[in-house]
Amino acid sequence: MPVYAHELEIPYLNGMQDYPPADPDADSGLVARMSPVFPNEGIDLGSYLRKLPSDGSIPEMQDWRWIHTPGHTHGHISLFRDEDKALIAGDAFVNVKQESLYKVIMQTPEVNGPPKYFTTDWEAAKISVRFLEGLQPSLAVTGHGRPVSGQELAEGLRTLSEHFEERAMPEKK
Repeated sequence: MPVYAHELEIPYLNGMQDYPPADPDADSGLVARMSPVFPNEGIDLGSYLRKLPSDGSIPEMQDWRWIHTPGHTHGHISLFRDEDKALIAGDAFVNVKQESLYKVIMQTPEVNGPPKYFTTDWEAAKISVRFLEGLQPSLAVTGHGRPVSGQELAEGLRTLSEHFEERAMPEKK
């Protein structure tokens, strides 16, 4: 099965580069504190790795388009289907606060910014969240937490977008 990636993500997926190390000081939560032991090594997908087409299309997923949503990583993408406004956001935003062990265990639903300890560019992350909010998705599947839809999604994304600095960004950044 081919794995399609943004050109800026390819060095991490062909084994040429490791992701930046985790920042345990990004938040006071226990998961953030434990993050230096989380793997950040690049992997080599070999012949399965493919570069995404520059026109936003996704081979083998005709109704979907990819959107460059950097912040969590430089080559992060989200997938969007215009027909029903379904969004696969990855870690552009998440639906459970990743820094809190309690919230991760309980899977407490809460639209949040990307995981603080592994996010590389906060200004880009803010722009990406605002762009995704502007799409007015009807449903979002994120990298962490349960899918979210309807009013819960609209209100959560609006609040995150309007208060990104306070709700998502590490205090020291």
